[in-house]
Formats: sequence, C-alpha cells, structure tokens
Amino acid sequence: MTTISREIEVNASKEDVWKAVSNFGDICKASPGVTKSFVTSEQKGGVGATRHCDFAMQGASAEERITKWKDGESLSVEVYELKKMPGVKTMSVDFVVRTENEKTILRGDLHYSMKNVMFDAMNSIVVKKVNTQLWNSVIAGYKKHIETGDLVEKGTALELDRVVTLN
Repeated sequence: MTTISREIEVNASKEDVWKAVSNFGDICKASPGVTKSFVTSEQKGGVGATRHCDFAMQGASAEERITKWKDGESLSVEVYELKKMPGVKTMSVDFVVRTENEKTILRGDLHYSMKNVMFDAMNSIVVKKVNTQLWNSVIAGYKKHIETGDLVEKGTALELDRVVTLN
C-alpha cells in the first residue's frame, strides 16, 4: 500500500473548508485532474453517498463512495470502480479539516495499492511520482478554490510550494 499525505493552510474558516471538501459532487471545481464529477446517489453527503468522476488523464473514470464521515471534521472516500487506470487495485482518500494556532489546515491522504509485482515496480519507478504531483495539485486546488471561488482546471496556477509533505 502506498500512502501520500499532504496538508495545506487555507485562509478561510474551518466551516468554509469543510463545506468545500464535503460538497461531494463538486470535486471537479477544486481538482485540476477531475474534469467532471457528480453525485450518483440520492444521498448528497455522509456515509454511503456515491459520486462519479471523470479524470483528465487517459480518459479514466471512477465510481466512489463515502465510507467515513465526522461532520465538520473528516471524511473518507473509497474508489469502488476504476476504469482506464491499469495496475491500480485499490484506492481511497481521507480528508481532515482542523484548526491549529487559529489557522485552518486541510490534510489529505491518498492510499492505493497495485495489482501485482510488475505494477509495484512501475509504482516505484513512475506511478508514485505522478500520483504525488496529482495529489499535491488536489490539495493546492482546494486552497485556491476555497480562497478565491475560482474553478480550478488543468493549467490553473496553484500554490504548490504551500503544500506540506507529511511522508
């Protein structure tokens, strides 16, 4: 299992950061790697809510569901169906919003595993590097979207230097 953990300070209230992160169907507004996203369940948030995401890379897509939810603080999402991403066996993410020294911090952890030893080797050589760059852009994208209200797309200038590496 590979885990990529990042955090960033967001110049907004904890409530505003949580509102953006927990608006489950709108990840495409904050992530430059997601071209389209929408809720696919009647439930819009909380454990059991599902969404569809189309990714900019290789025409890939994912079906995702919320597996953990602590209102105002954290949520976990698992990818239960992944298309056009060969080699990836499992994938999930955790988001935590907290205040620290009167500042709002958004933490994101990306977890994934590969299907076999060959893909594990590819992960070591290139996949982890690509996923790290993508995950940094998701975290910085949330900061940009929350602070400005701007739609974050491929090519949007992000403050990647503000992303703190935790592992």
